Amino acid sequence: MQIQPTHINNKVKEIFRKIYQGRKINLAASKDYLEEQLDLYLDHLGSHTGFKVANKDKERIWNIIERNNQVAKILSTPGYRKIVKRKRQLLGAISLGFVFCIDGRIPAIFLGGRFARHFETPAGEITTMKRKSDNKLIPDSSDLNEALRRIATTGDDFLEIVFAHTSLSNPHHGCGAMAVKKKMGLIDPKLSLEDANLKIIKEKTIPALFNIYNEFKAQLGLKPLKVVGIAAVYDTDTFGIILNYNQRLEKKSLSTTDLTNKYKDKLDEYSISKGKNSFIKDNIVFGSFREKFTDLKYSVAFAQNVLKITESLLDSKVANEALVEVDKYIDVHYEDLTPDQKKGLRFILIRNIAFQYLTGLCMIKRKIADHAFAKHGESYMAVAMRGATIGKFDPENQGFASTPSDPKQAIGNINTMLSIIGDSSKMKPYILFVCNSVNSRDLRENNQVLQRIMGSNAGLFIRLIEDKNLGEMVEKGEIIPVPILIEEDTREVLKIVDHSGYI
Repeated sequence: MQIQPTHINNKVKEIFRKIYQGRKINLAASKDYLEEQLDLYLDHLGSHTGFKVANKDKERIWNIIERNNQVAKILSTPGYRKIVKRKRQLLGAISLGFVFCIDGRIPAIFLGGRFARHFETPAGEITTMKRKSDNKLIPDSSDLNEALRRIATTGDDFLEIVFAHTSLSNPHHGCGAMAVKKKMGLIDPKLSLEDANLKIIKEKTIPALFNIYNEFKAQLGLKPLKVVGIAAVYDTDTFGIILNYNQRLEKKSLSTTDLTNKYKDKLDEYSISKGKNSFIKDNIVFGSFREKFTDLKYSVAFAQNVLKITESLLDSKVANEALVEVDKYIDVHYEDLTPDQKKGLRFILIRNIAFQYLTGLCMIKRKIADHAFAKHGESYMAVAMRGATIGKFDPENQGFASTPSDPKQAIGNINTMLSIIGDSSKMKPYILFVCNSVNSRDLRENNQVLQRIMGSNAGLFIRLIEDKNLGEMVEKGEIIPVPILIEEDTREVLKIVDHSGYI
């Protein structure tokens, strides 16, 4: 073991004297000294691996953390919180969840915003196990299961939308996780990647969610739901949502992209009208955010305008035919949904029309889309067995993220991420954030809850290091693991955790 130089020890003492005050943690100081905590951790990491992290790579890591915290700050403003609150009101008395792929081209902030819970796993395929008592499939993730239990206790209805994804303009640029499965001979070669993905979702993910959620409902003496989850396809080119994608040839599918194009003229007419509720007073016109919807400084204005269009569509103030068509489709194809589930699904589809209208992305004129999420541009990886990961609310920067059920799945997910990133010299060394969510109060109190969270984070870190392939990459400096604690609501990074002593 290498002994740190005296000046380093003095620096450590000074920083942590300010952070640790008595038996508690000064939260403000922890956030103020994040960059110093990162520097110290990376220095300690290097002392154990013998590989010194270059300054340019320290800067890459810090830029990701700093950017993440800038996003968290904006999403925590009263203005943005007011928008989220209103969207939840429009959503109705329902808890909404999304399961989607770890692919960085699926931005959680745009797909589900802050009003839905997200669970990310390769190809939207959750790991499952067969319950011993009846051999039924249930999710293997205790974190996911207990989140579902908590939802069941509210008494509200629940709907999980499980997404496959595609690139409609380029069939060869679809789901990387499914491409890996095809290469390994794990899917029917006669099926497209999308259809094979939907088959997995319908035969595995959705039944497992159904079984465990209704088990919790029964335990509480509540009536089970006929439908807990539905499958959909997300198009990374247009940000469109497609229902019943496998029935597209029979023209029984529903696409928000098609709906936005179909009713664009009606929305345009409302934009240029002179009524008191007209869009024009807010400069809401087709494609008005085409070049700036990913710009952080326009996040609040963009979210506000998406909300205004959504409200107008739901209130039948504009393009009433769109709402009628959506409602009719839901009634015919999803008749077993409860009224509240139907209301929630309607909100998601209508909101997506508003999003695609403002961005103009319903009309892709080129063979390949050119917005920030059209191509793979992931600059880091992140895993979290408990809670959420860094970066998924960023409206511009891409990152791979997954919420695995256990360390074994985490290792598998990381290997999938590495296979998609490829061997680009621009990406090396690869940055891997090992995340855990924490309540600010628990961090401040430095209590037993925090101790268990730190233990969970350390456990995952250790298992990654013990893996032969990933461990060797860390020792060679090809992967830089960065353990962090993020605030469970805003996802602000609150602390860099120094797990270098486990290497």
